[in-house]
Amino acid sequence: MTSQKLQIRDARTPTGEKLAIIPLQGRLASQNASEVRQLLHQVISYGYANILLDLAAVNFIDSSGIGVLISALKKCRTLGGNLCLCNISEAVVDLLEITSLNQAFGCFDDVQTGVDKFPKKS
Repeated sequence: MTSQKLQIRDARTPTGEKLAIIPLQGRLASQNASEVRQLLHQVISYGYANILLDLAAVNFIDSSGIGVLISALKKCRTLGGNLCLCNISEAVVDLLEITSLNQAFGCFDDVQTGVDKFPKKS
């Protein structure tokens, strides 16, 4: 994942809460985990407790990348929100299933489905 530019698409959850849709690309791995972590925490600091990550252009995630996703998920949930994933490649889906993380994250086929079915606060 080369230097990520902060591209936030603003939407609303079915309950009317702010939702940030963020496309990521390339690899989410140790080489750029710190950069992506910083990007996600920056989005959260903008007042977004709900984030939908569009992973259509992400072809690989390693343990550092998983750590970034879990860290952001915990932060969102602490603020009463959630972090969900959409457009997940087969390789990444396999990783999430092997680690049972597919049960921790809301996973959707595409952005629109993710927006329409974004989980409400627990």
